[in-house]
Amino acid sequence: MRRLYLELKNLRFYYYIPIIVLFVLVPLTVIATLKKAGDPFPSFTVICQLYIPCFAPWWTLFILKDYLNSPGKELLFVYKQSRDSLLRKTIILWVLYVLHILVVFLAAAFLYDFVWFLFIAVIIQSVFLTALAYFLAILLLNTFVPLITNFTYSLVFMLAGGYSPLNIFVEGLGNAGSLDKSVFVFITALILLYAGYHMEKRLYKNSI
Repeated sequence: MRRLYLELKNLRFYYYIPIIVLFVLVPLTVIATLKKAGDPFPSFTVICQLYIPCFAPWWTLFILKDYLNSPGKELLFVYKQSRDSLLRKTIILWVLYVLHILVVFLAAAFLYDFVWFLFIAVIIQSVFLTALAYFLAILLLNTFVPLITNFTYSLVFMLAGGYSPLNIFVEGLGNAGSLDKSVFVFITALILLYAGYHMEKRLYKNSI
């Protein structure tokens, strides 16, 4: 945990990017939609799914960069403790991000009804994009491609919309039935994490 804390501290300004998105960009965009006529909740669901999940892998990818595509990465793997896995770091950072998301939704609960179905969908989308980024980073030994893939995927499917089996984002989210897709998204995320972890173990063995 101390190593992870130091790695987060070493991110400097980049650490604050997701926090700025959650606590500045999202609220400002939401406030702008409140001035429009009609029910503002559909706009809130779009804003949350557009901005929040795509920044879930941000901390993970910037920390994995030192292990995967930087000079001396082999030394990091040699001296890395076996229990200090990259998957463990990924999960801890995702939990930290979810705690920040929770603060946003606690505030949103004073403005909207049914926000908790959206909260569940957003955290599942976040774990999927985090798992996808982790899997691609280990597979390609690169963190830039997963970062671009993450933002491209989010922009294409959120802005283009429409039905697609590859689209993890949902509409409505006013009842539990709207979370049906999220179950399959979560299972897919677990498969990606599992596959990525096995690739990570092979990478570790090849480095020592």
